[in-house]
Amino acid sequence: MKKEYDEEMEELEFDAPVRVEDLIKARKMTMADIRDHLSGPTLSIIVHIVLLAFLSTIIVMRREPSEATDLVVEMIKMEPPPKIDPPEIIPHPDKTDPTVETPVESPTPEVDQTVTDIPDAQPMDNVQQPSPPEVPLPLMQTPSAKVLPFPPGIRSRGEGKGGLIGKHHGGGERGTREILDAITRGLRWLKDHQNEDGSWGDTDRNNYSAYTGLALLAFLGYGATPAHEEFGRTIIKAIKRLVADLGLDGNGVKGGYRHAIALYALSEAYEMTQIPMLEDVLNKGVAKIVAGQNPMGSFNYGYDNSKGRCDLSVSGWNYQALKSAFAAGCSTPGLEEALAKSVDIGLKKTHFAGPGFKYTNDHGMSASMTAVGTLCIELMEGAKTPEAQSGLQILERPENFWCSWEGRNGQPNPWSLYQWYYQTQAIFQGHAGRGPSWRKWDKAFSTAMIKNQFKDGRWESPAYKSNLKKGGEGKLAGLDQPVYATSLCCLTLEVYFRYLPSYHVTKPKLENDGKDALGLEI
Repeated sequence: MKKEYDEEMEELEFDAPVRVEDLIKARKMTMADIRDHLSGPTLSIIVHIVLLAFLSTIIVMRREPSEATDLVVEMIKMEPPPKIDPPEIIPHPDKTDPTVETPVESPTPEVDQTVTDIPDAQPMDNVQQPSPPEVPLPLMQTPSAKVLPFPPGIRSRGEGKGGLIGKHHGGGERGTREILDAITRGLRWLKDHQNEDGSWGDTDRNNYSAYTGLALLAFLGYGATPAHEEFGRTIIKAIKRLVADLGLDGNGVKGGYRHAIALYALSEAYEMTQIPMLEDVLNKGVAKIVAGQNPMGSFNYGYDNSKGRCDLSVSGWNYQALKSAFAAGCSTPGLEEALAKSVDIGLKKTHFAGPGFKYTNDHGMSASMTAVGTLCIELMEGAKTPEAQSGLQILERPENFWCSWEGRNGQPNPWSLYQWYYQTQAIFQGHAGRGPSWRKWDKAFSTAMIKNQFKDGRWESPAYKSNLKKGGEGKLAGLDQPVYATSLCCLTLEVYFRYLPSYHVTKPKLENDGKDALGLEI
């Protein structure tokens, strides 16, 4: 250590020797010395304090905390869905205490529209619907004002609706306003009577998914999406409800009708919005339909194929669901083959009875089933097929070519709204929304629907209004009845712009083993 210290000391250089006298003199300080040494620093400190105070005042005066000059941020406030009061049963005219009965949702085949004896229809599905499962759902918020354009096949649901109504409806500007007003009031009634959990209905929980699907289809058919100012939150709640009902495996909704209608609605929702959370649910739900199709290209209650029963009423909703799922871009394996079987075997061989279509493989032809079969062929192969043209001739016979809540000869069809939903679209597609046959039907159905809409916007089926509670649509009770009726009436009135006559899904031929590419012809 001493060596290192000596080396460091050797490196130091002194200019002169330090004297003891100088050190003693440095220790002696007078008051004058202190004053001379401190006056400069003290004055400097005072000047700096004054300058700092002055600068602080300037900074405070120029500060504007509410403005930002370099960064612009747009904030969107996301409000939670509004709380909706539990639905109440609307008192029906001349019905103070409607009897709650088990609803029936499968139309009775009518060989002749003039029959007066109406047999009971079979139940929609012989499977009980479990309570909606608890499914963790991804957060789905209202999108921004920027909305993706609709795909070409349904672009007609956009801002040009009024022009299309004017083109295909013979009522001029007044007629266009009447149609749009009737649809809007119907949708507002549905919006006001949606359950808190996003579903519709209050009597038969087994069919809530079906009613919710029909109502959602009515909103989507109008062109409303989750970004719609008035109906957006209603649509979001409905989509979430159906996703929860179907479950993560797409198998939560029981029954051939209910599952198909729910999938039909979600397929259209995905096609119009491209919400990512819907794709996986859609693919899994369609897989259930593909697996449930029987070798005859048809479907049965609950997808039960043990007895070989083929039901065109059940099949009709499944055919529409398959068509819509493919149009939305569904990638489920076997979808193309299912579409091909639906037309080439199911519609043309199993259910076509010439000149019309039959309900099941054990029943004869009926007008309502002819409407179902004709529309489904038109949507998947076009209106020029022999079966579609033959079906149109049946639908335009005098005994079938009427639309009235009072019925023909005072006896309403127990499944009037169901048949008119299909028949209106079939005639519109078959005649491209023009010509004498379409004009005649257009006047009949639009006049009847506008005339029979209640002031609050709802409809009731002709069967219920006529107290035919033992058959068909008359068996629906409580809010189930007007929800079903209002949804179908809105969908029927949307015919002018929902699917244009130039729209249909092309399918592969079975003999090509599904190798042909599918596409949309617009």
